[in-house]
Amino acid sequence: MDTRISILFYDKESKLTRNGFLPIYLRVTISGQRFETITHRHVRPVNWLAEAGKVKGNSEHARSVNAYLDTLRAQVYSY
Repeated sequence: MDTRISILFYDKESKLTRNGFLPIYLRVTISGQRFETITHRHVRPVNWLAEAGKVKGNSEHARSVNAYLDTLRAQVYSY
């Protein structure tokens, strides 16, 4: 059985918090079936790289959020 998996991290501009942060969402598509959930991580809009699905920069916050997103990606592939 050939299964196609697509993983996308994206921000939702419509869910901007009062202090100016955007929530990061995870969308997983497996053989055309889509599942979407929030990652419980937030980022400033200017620090989000939509093309890469990561936080830009080398700050401690950027490294920790990117490490968490990589962990989530690995967990999805392990399932």
